[in-house]
Amino acid sequence: IIWKSARSRGRQSINIMTIKHDLGRGNAFVMGLLIGSTAALLIHRLATSRPSTLPNEKHDSASLNDDQNNQIQQCLPPEIRSEMLSRNALYFASSNGMPRIESSHVLVVGLGGVGSHTAHMLARSGVGYIRMVDFDQVTLSSLNRHAVATLKDVGLPKAIVLAHHLREICPDEKKLVLDPVVKMYTGDKERDGSMMDPPSERCQRWDLVIDAIDDVPTKANLIAYCAKRGIRVISCMGAGGKADPTRVHISDLRSASKDPLATSVRQKLRYLWKKEQKETGEQNGKKSGDESDYWLSCIDDDSKVAIVYSSEKVVAKLAQITDEQKEEGLHNFGAMDNMRVRVLPVVGTMPAIMGQTLAAMALCELGGKPFRPVGAERVGRNVRHKLYQHLCNREKKIEQKLKSTVTDQNRNTSNDPEFRGQYTPDGTYIGPVQIDADDVEYIMAELWRNKCAVTGVGLGTVMSLVRWDRTRPAAPDNLVLMCSKAVVKFDQDWEELGDGRNGVEEERRRKIEGRLKMCALEAEIF
Repeated sequence: IIWKSARSRGRQSINIMTIKHDLGRGNAFVMGLLIGSTAALLIHRLATSRPSTLPNEKHDSASLNDDQNNQIQQCLPPEIRSEMLSRNALYFASSNGMPRIESSHVLVVGLGGVGSHTAHMLARSGVGYIRMVDFDQVTLSSLNRHAVATLKDVGLPKAIVLAHHLREICPDEKKLVLDPVVKMYTGDKERDGSMMDPPSERCQRWDLVIDAIDDVPTKANLIAYCAKRGIRVISCMGAGGKADPTRVHISDLRSASKDPLATSVRQKLRYLWKKEQKETGEQNGKKSGDESDYWLSCIDDDSKVAIVYSSEKVVAKLAQITDEQKEEGLHNFGAMDNMRVRVLPVVGTMPAIMGQTLAAMALCELGGKPFRPVGAERVGRNVRHKLYQHLCNREKKIEQKLKSTVTDQNRNTSNDPEFRGQYTPDGTYIGPVQIDADDVEYIMAELWRNKCAVTGVGLGTVMSLVRWDRTRPAAPDNLVLMCSKAVVKFDQDWEELGDGRNGVEEERRRKIEGRLKMCALEAEIF
């Protein structure tokens, strides 16, 4: 419509200039300038026209699309939508992930500097249904970090502003359902209403919840709610007062170091858990036969709650309380009751980086192509060398103990010296270690994230690499990082149960073997 209008007015300008040619070159120039300016202003009015009314609480996708019916055609031809998502489809081709992404349902809570970038990229990447929750409005100070807001959006609800901009990316309401909710999440069912309920006509459970809240009690309430119901959460910690993109990491909540927000959230979750146990009289937070068994374990389990955080120390402090705030009372300056009053210094790049990190992890999980984040802490060369030597000594002791049981029939006749070994009558492999000291960092950081695979304890305790399956060589896809306590139990179970793996909890064993399988798959690819 805009293009046709421009062409029509352009032709009119040419015709008028031709008719007025006799008036002289100067008059023709003035006439053309006036007509061209009028056409440009009209085109600008058409392009920037927006609905004048906004709802107070919830603006669903149907009403959002009704508001735009006079501006944009609603139905996208399949070939256009396919081309829009073609690069993503290529990336997820090996896992056939695009159909899963397009049929997924994601809840994003918090639409400031972090959450707006996450929701923006999810919409661009083909996620089929996005509910966006935020009670706040766009302010002038928001414009240095918000993903899409402009000056004309100041004073409007963030959820509505984001929904309008995202609708311009994909005008087809069947291919992208936008569900903005202008409301604050509180954790109180009566106050929240159906905010946390997935769209029942489409799904029974959220595929993913993105937590981009910057308030500690609200953030902890949301994580606890999801942990009790087994809903996967990807949560972002503090982005204020930091700027170094090389310090951004993904881990479990306990491993998030040098982040004051993460520390406060852990403390609040423990408080909520203890309060719940006191009220219910239950021991250890466990309910037999219920999926909410020990929900506080989400602090250590990144398969339940994954955390995006920066290990950089905060380099800029909160703004000082002004004389006006002191005089009128701090409670009069918060966006909501009991929320932070002091202003956070924020470099706009950091919320964007962390928001895009949330989106990347969400898309890869939804598309069946998850990645394994590298551990934040890097061990020194001496530690890696000691770990390698300890593994070699451990394997040598096993060989000395079992070598007498090997016969000529059990010998491996492989011509490759790296894979040449021997087998005991019970199938235990005896042979050289198939890694070197340089491989230790990959195994520790990328495969096991510097944590004991059995107990989850991190660095700070004595660690060892242990061969998981004794019928196979000590290769990267058969080595597990364990703390000293776990190693002792693992070896005892070999003696008593015939296989140390049998003493590992079933769910934990499944996860360990899943990671080892991924390592083997990577070795085949490269």
